[in-house]
Amino acid sequence: MNIKNVMENNFDYSELNNIASLQLKYGYAMHNISENNSQVIDNQILEDENTGKEKNSGDTEQGEEQAGEQLGDNNVKIKGSEEDEEMGEHKERYFFKNIILFTNERDPEKNKTLKNLKEAIEDTKIELIIFVAKEVDYTATDTEIVIKDSKSEFKIDNQSNIDTIVISRLGAQESEECMECIKELQDWGLYVLNPIQAAKRASNKYAAAVLMERYEIPQPKFCLLSIRDVKDGEESLKEKLKLIYPDVGKDEDKDKEKEYVVKILDGHGGTGVFMTTGKTILSILQAMFAIDPERELLLQKKEEADGGDIRVHVLTTRTKQIVLAQMKRKKIGGDFRSNVSLGAEAESIEITKEQKEIALKVAKISGMPWCAVDIMPLKNGSNPEIGDNVVLEYNASPGTDGISEVIGKNFCEVLLDAINDINELVLSPKSIGYIENMKFFTDKKKFDEYFELEVKLDTGNGSKASTIGCEKIEINEDDITATINGKTYSFKKAGKSTPMVGQTREERITVKIPCIQIGTRKLLDVEFALVDNRNKSTPVLLNRDIMSKLAYMINPAAKHTFEDEFHSSEYNKHNRIK
Repeated sequence: MNIKNVMENNFDYSELNNIASLQLKYGYAMHNISENNSQVIDNQILEDENTGKEKNSGDTEQGEEQAGEQLGDNNVKIKGSEEDEEMGEHKERYFFKNIILFTNERDPEKNKTLKNLKEAIEDTKIELIIFVAKEVDYTATDTEIVIKDSKSEFKIDNQSNIDTIVISRLGAQESEECMECIKELQDWGLYVLNPIQAAKRASNKYAAAVLMERYEIPQPKFCLLSIRDVKDGEESLKEKLKLIYPDVGKDEDKDKEKEYVVKILDGHGGTGVFMTTGKTILSILQAMFAIDPERELLLQKKEEADGGDIRVHVLTTRTKQIVLAQMKRKKIGGDFRSNVSLGAEAESIEITKEQKEIALKVAKISGMPWCAVDIMPLKNGSNPEIGDNVVLEYNASPGTDGISEVIGKNFCEVLLDAINDINELVLSPKSIGYIENMKFFTDKKKFDEYFELEVKLDTGNGSKASTIGCEKIEINEDDITATINGKTYSFKKAGKSTPMVGQTREERITVKIPCIQIGTRKLLDVEFALVDNRNKSTPVLLNRDIMSKLAYMINPAAKHTFEDEFHSSEYNKHNRIK
């Protein structure tokens, strides 16, 4: 099989937003991941060889600065991570303290994934807040989000991406209120498994097939069926069947033997799927459309499977991909389906290089951090046009019970361990201005102690460290004292940065800021270079790395967008009609 186009390095993720036929927003900011990387099997990490390596030629600064505000006169000590360690402060296993779960069942005995999740965090201090999707009610402003159902209530005001994550199961799509709530949480900046727009696309089998076709993922031939396609009986249906088998109509006897797979668009767990032949397909479709004239169906060519299919769980982060686990699912007796939820047996398997590459590619284009890709190996030589494997579908809300049994470990624990890096989480994109205010917290554990400066977000700045303009800098070995807008701060030296400024290479001292915040999104332990103010009007210049981690997209025509949101929010808070 020729998969060159499928695996090319120059994949343009921005194109996903332009798929007019899907009319679905991509879901979250995807970053290019090179294919010239190490192999990924059984929790090995696929790392971009270019990621994390600073090129001196990229250490440049561009743009002019804007006005900042004055601070007080007290000296402030900035507490770093190393001081927490020296004081012997206990470090929790996970960075997140809260998990918000949207599901359709709060009883763990009836919800296996919920049971696995509870067991995965039982020895931690993590709070699990469970919401039943069909019961969700929420109110949201730009300063708080309050979520309720019949048994739970949770208020988000100071919480952010550094302490709270969201897990959205398939049941969330059964409630418009729940889906809108999840969109609000995405906009707030919380990490969501999986973003609702991308999850909805994955749950629509035709939309997912169109996406895979666009990026040349090997899959069975397919088309969309509606009541119009059987309106004139065999004549109208024949035109669609030719999309699956181009030779339909040339030999009536052979046409009757051709095999098809029919799927409802929103089916899951193997339900709503059946196999038929050219002999019976018209009568079956006519009966289905008579019952539900508005329904649409996915029609696929029946490929010859080589003993079941393979499910590959992939995690995609900002700079790498991880194959979390995989299993082979055997067919159920004489049934052509192999869903574990229907009773199929699962076993351990080593996937081939091609299967791995296909799974990683599908996970990339899916727009979802956690993606389960179902790959069916074909009987040797059964379809030379495609090759040895086809993708049947990919899943936004896969089960965790069968895979846990196969790998001999709670899969939810594997998943939580894999996402336990704040800087690697892919947040949903949000548009902000090129000038904003940013909070600098002097202690990551005390969010009431901070100073605020105006910052410029410079998309042309690829330097290693963002910069803070200072009136005065004093260096005493590893102790740094800096005066910023008339106030003095004490830091510990973190390292140095050597960017090119014009034609000159500068050497700058860098320090770690415990926490920064723009809008509702935060970052921990952020490295900044201290520089002479040089009469610039904006004291802070942010680089692309910070913008990427916060998933902010810069609108060059806007400034101080969060102040506008706050005033609008205060109005809506008192005038909201629900």
